[in-house]
Amino acid sequence: VKFHLQEVFKLGKDIKITLEPYPESGNWSMSKLWRSWMASTAEFMAANGVTMPLMIKPGGERYGKRPFNADDAHELFTAQWLGVDAQGNRLSWAKSGDNIADKGQRFNAMLKHEQYMTERGIKHMIPRESEYFVEKEKSND
Repeated sequence: VKFHLQEVFKLGKDIKITLEPYPESGNWSMSKLWRSWMASTAEFMAANGVTMPLMIKPGGERYGKRPFNADDAHELFTAQWLGVDAQGNRLSWAKSGDNIADKGQRFNAMLKHEQYMTERGIKHMIPRESEYFVEKEKSND
């Protein structure tokens, strides 16, 4: 803040500063809530017999299997709901780096997955203080 105010003062104009509490989005960012939903989704899918191969042979034959987990769900549904770029690389939930999905894309992915879970009876939560809940309320106005 100090650096920014010094820059503003250099303008030589009157300024008005208003201080107010920063609106809390709680501890539930969309990314954190997404990971929570992936855990619930994976638990549901594993309970319904979904598995992952341990490895895939060069000819495409699957070898062994393991239970479907939250990381598998994250990879699957991130590619499904956020999409991929022209090279087939999925968009990312990260805040920096390559192929970053913007807030709108992340919000739409959350809407799609909420519908997916609701249709299948997958238990999930949407905390009132979560970023997703706040954005959803704004979109309903």
